[in-house]
Amino acid sequence: MTVSSIPSTRLPDSDAASGTLLTVPGSVIREFDPVDVVSDAVAAVKPDIIIPADPDAGVVIPALTGSIDVPIYQPGRGMLPQTVETANGSVTIVVSPSIDSLPDDPMSLIETSHGYVVTDTLSLYIDPHARQTQLDGLEEYITTVDSAWITDHSLEAEAGVDISHLSTRLRSSYNRDVTVPDGHQISVAGIGTSRARLGVAVDDSTQPLTVTSVFPNGAVTTNTISPDRFGLRGITGVSETRANHLRTAGFETRSAVATASPHELTAVPSIGTNTAQQIHASARAVADEIIVSTGDGSLPTGDPVFIDIETDGLAASTAWLIGVLDGSASSGNYLAFRQPDLNAPSAHLEAFMTWLTGSARRRPVVAWNGYGFDFDVIHDQLQTHCPSYLDDWENRYTFDPLYWGRTQGNAEFPGRTNKLEHVATALGWEPTTQGINGRRVAELYVDWRERMNTADNPQTVSQPPWNRLEAYCEDDVRALARIYEALTDAHQTQTKNAPLKSKSDSSTSTSQGSLSDFGL
Repeated sequence: MTVSSIPSTRLPDSDAASGTLLTVPGSVIREFDPVDVVSDAVAAVKPDIIIPADPDAGVVIPALTGSIDVPIYQPGRGMLPQTVETANGSVTIVVSPSIDSLPDDPMSLIETSHGYVVTDTLSLYIDPHARQTQLDGLEEYITTVDSAWITDHSLEAEAGVDISHLSTRLRSSYNRDVTVPDGHQISVAGIGTSRARLGVAVDDSTQPLTVTSVFPNGAVTTNTISPDRFGLRGITGVSETRANHLRTAGFETRSAVATASPHELTAVPSIGTNTAQQIHASARAVADEIIVSTGDGSLPTGDPVFIDIETDGLAASTAWLIGVLDGSASSGNYLAFRQPDLNAPSAHLEAFMTWLTGSARRRPVVAWNGYGFDFDVIHDQLQTHCPSYLDDWENRYTFDPLYWGRTQGNAEFPGRTNKLEHVATALGWEPTTQGINGRRVAELYVDWRERMNTADNPQTVSQPPWNRLEAYCEDDVRALARIYEALTDAHQTQTKNAPLKSKSDSSTSTSQGSLSDFGL
């Protein structure tokens, strides 16, 4: 069967409610304490439904039954489809035990504006020789279910409910609109692990947890997160061995560690005074949703300039948008320096540097994970397109709160990951955009760029929702300012007391627009 597919560019309405699925691979149950890790993940994510996935999907339900107060439905298991209604009654999630278990009429199961069918029958086959991919199981899928489950009613005059299809055997980076032989398009997204990697068997290593948001217009966003960021293993300095020692000593949850004193923790084998202080600070940060100062490093002097960049991916060849916040998280002035068109790669860089060396001269430039991404990308872009400004940038004082806090051991952050939005949200920041992350922003930009470069008449190419993308970048710099303000408060409080001496050797592994976003 010949099919074609294109990346989905669908974004949710800005004020739409969403439903949330948490995909739990069986490898997480096999390698971690399931109640500790999954309970903490549920508390953080607040999913409407938990979906088991391979490897070893069958172990998830037995391990969690009775300990998790969230429906756990496994595709490919059972006799009848199971449903969960969510997103303020506008979305129904249908978990299919088999292809032929779905009734002829979707409306017999779905009374909402959009339905999402969760299946385990669609997987990705990669032919490394032909450098092609195809959806395994698609032909059987579309020929077995009634056409009402395939028809895209949003594009047709006929009545019916709109349907999207989610597969636990497709990685979360897969989100495409597939055109089938009858001309209809079906939306297919991955919410789990791939059945094949270059045509071989399932990878049995630990797979990440996947958080999927689904919206009434068919938009899907996914983020992944390592299971070792939840529960006791998510505490800085707690290895698998220390987690077992903590449980044996009666500290079975992160909250229990947070409410203990560092002195009490020293009674646990392998935990000395400095380690106890580190573990306690990390547990407190998440449990109390605060930044805990743990070192005596200095913060920059002067009013900071907060920046965030949007690129075409992690191996960035362009920084097409530089977002700047001048002032506080709540009332600062946002400036967007966006590349005007593909043939003008230097105009926005010049505008940014003119502002930075003029109105904002001698002020520190702050970026989250700046030493791991933003600062280097800006340097490379200036070197390529605006070399006259390179000295100004190289001599600028830059500051990365993530590096200062985690790598240099000066602070513990409250997010269950080091991602900007997770830390800021834990501190009470509320985004104004939703259903979009750095990966989706990069995908939308790259899709537009490819269409522009291949079009006979570029003027006919539809534009991305630039306002939405700029609003996402504004959210990021305001989130950064919120973190910096909380960091300043925590640091000022800590200087009144004796600073903790423990240093974290945690990795700074986080990235703007990461393709394994919860978020990442």
